Amino acid sequence: MSMASEFVRGRACIRIDARLPEGHVLLCTGRGSDHSFLVRRLGLSVECPDCGQVALSVHLVADFYQRGLDALALSVPDR
Repeated sequence: MSMASEFVRGRACIRIDARLPEGHVLLCTGRGSDHSFLVRRLGLSVECPDCGQVALSVHLVADFYQRGLDALALSVPDR
């Protein structure tokens, strides 16, 4: 299964957890354990130094901002 189809199906193993002045904090759930790592700059792809899982940066950024928009939509009261 391709990386893109895994991401679309919600099976992405790596997510951007936070943005800091030092870089991006990434959370990886690959190989059955949760671990995080810091990346100074996002390249075309990111590889987890612990388990070797790979994710495309464009998907990571899109997911990060989409989760922010979803949280914002939940906080707006219905009219």
